[in-house]
Amino acid sequence: MNTQVLEAKLGRRLPDGRRETAEEILDRVATTLGEVERRHGAGAGWAARFRGLMESDRFWPSGRILNNCGATQGQLASCFVLPIDDDFGSVLEALTLAARCHRTGGGTGFDLSGLRERGAPIASAEAAGASGPVSWLDLFDAETAVVMQGGKMRGANLASLSVRHPDVLEFVDAKSVVGRLACFNLSVSVDDRFFAELDAGADVELVSPATGRVTGRLPAAEIWSRIAENAWRTGDPGLLFPDRINAHNVLLDHLGPIRTTNPCGEQTLYPYEASNLGSLNLRAFLSADGTDVDLAALEEATELAVRLLDDAIDASVYPDPRITAMARANRRIGLGVMGFADLLVALGVPYDSERAIAVVDRVGGAIRAAGRRATARLAAERGPFPNWEHSSLTEPARNCAVTTIAPTGTISMVAGCSSGIEPRFAAAWNKDVLTADGIDFVDTDLVADVAAATGVSERAAAVEVARRGAAALPDEARRARYRYAYDVSGEWHVRVAARWQKWTDNAVSKTVNLPREATAEQVGDVLRSAWAAGAKGVSIYRQGSRERDLLTEVRQAESNLAQSKALLLATGTAQ
Repeated sequence: MNTQVLEAKLGRRLPDGRRETAEEILDRVATTLGEVERRHGAGAGWAARFRGLMESDRFWPSGRILNNCGATQGQLASCFVLPIDDDFGSVLEALTLAARCHRTGGGTGFDLSGLRERGAPIASAEAAGASGPVSWLDLFDAETAVVMQGGKMRGANLASLSVRHPDVLEFVDAKSVVGRLACFNLSVSVDDRFFAELDAGADVELVSPATGRVTGRLPAAEIWSRIAENAWRTGDPGLLFPDRINAHNVLLDHLGPIRTTNPCGEQTLYPYEASNLGSLNLRAFLSADGTDVDLAALEEATELAVRLLDDAIDASVYPDPRITAMARANRRIGLGVMGFADLLVALGVPYDSERAIAVVDRVGGAIRAAGRRATARLAAERGPFPNWEHSSLTEPARNCAVTTIAPTGTISMVAGCSSGIEPRFAAAWNKDVLTADGIDFVDTDLVADVAAATGVSERAAAVEVARRGAAALPDEARRARYRYAYDVSGEWHVRVAARWQKWTDNAVSKTVNLPREATAEQVGDVLRSAWAAGAKGVSIYRQGSRERDLLTEVRQAESNLAQSKALLLATGTAQ
């Protein structure tokens, strides 16, 4: 457990002016959630079990739970989706509610597909016509930037728009101006029919959401080219695949299709729905001899983590009664993983290999099975989620969905592990957190391997790793397990994400890292391959395509490295 990160990022300011210690954070969270167990009649001992789950680095709930649980603010959801109807008052109401969500550290998603296109008639006689959905994004972006100045977390939003909306090209181009919409991720919602139109060289009919009439046509190839070009240039837009999202949506017949997600794409949510998050640290479940995964321990921790996240729904004070109602009607949670890349390294398995896919199947299958047992057991104890009777589930469940794959930016640093299901970023890297210059990290597994193979000290090995990366290791077979973000091809980034999706109820947040020299055409190929592989969405990041990278690779000379006090950490894989 990295107490420095936990206290600096998630500790609360106490009345006496000091910040909470790590011990006090754990006590506050565990005691509050243990009290929920007591109210449900589950007896004593749960607070200690929840605390042990975190203290051992086997599982960490999201930053919202760690920061707000047991506090006056009390809002524990990480993410929300808010509706925006084709009405001036609805837009302003959504803006106000978004500010309330952001104030408590939650990220928000919006689907703009229902807003009438630029120039469409509106009721005001003196107006020239609607300004279109893209025009509102600047207002929401400004709100997020202002609110985040008073908080600890980076403000985050996602906006989606149907590929059949008349303003789709304006939306695709929206972040082409450097610095615009810095608090937004953008995703085009692309249905299966679009790819058939693309293959056939056909046009896409653009349909006005206000009238339902076709207002124009665009070649599918032109839309696709603009998507790929902008994603290559700025990293936006990503894609959402609504047909895949709703194929296994257990509430489709009752609540209709889900249309968008939270800012990072892992939680598919209905309007006014919220979800809390937490992740299992997979490396913590390495067997004692280091050769396998302790599946029994993983399944036990999974069941306990599901219980903790379900308790967090009852403990949360949501920012609006409509959000409270939806969160408790569906009881959606997002249990994910982190430390996947660390587990592969420990097992000697290259990230881009069939052996890695086999690990996904084994681990993902065990987590899904244990998660379903846990939600069924909770349903027997406390009753199923209220909308269960309207769902397609045949057996009672406490939660409409259990598993997800989130990015785990902060909690992976707390646990000292690699983030989400991403490969390790680099052999030595800087993360833009905590200090003005960020923090330098080094892959201490690689450092230890280099020291053992060459007989030099760990400090000398760290210098070589920072200079040469995995090439500092003379054994080629040993080097194979160190596969960093830009060593992995786009195809393998997608394959890993799609395989995790097979075992995931909600969605998978995964960045496809591409090297600087990748072309727009290659970006388009990667985006399409994600759809073909069965993903629910995809985003790419081409190295250096944004004004400032959150993660940057470090290549230091020995004199500079010696001055980097933070370079050698207890675990150098935190991302």
